Amino acid sequence: MEKQLVVTNATQRLMLVFTEPEAQDYWLRPGESLEVRAEIESLNDDFELEDTRDGVTVWPSDGMGYISTWVGDIELECGYQRPAGWA
Repeated sequence: MEKQLVVTNATQRLMLVFTEPEAQDYWLRPGESLEVRAEIESLNDDFELEDTRDGVTVWPSDGMGYISTWVGDIELECGYQRPAGWA
């Protein structure tokens, strides 16, 4: 089974979506969305979200696999829309 979660930037600034435990960064412009997906072992498995200064960090629960990140049918690479000079 697979679990999905849509993350939307409802702010007027660039928003960081950080996925763990792989420490991958994706950036959304105002009004943009992406979808995080992961294989799950049980219907009780879910994403854990943590608000941060720059956006949100997404963690998988114990029974989840690797988190992949998508816009439509396109899987995003780490650093998607990363601003210049971000460290």
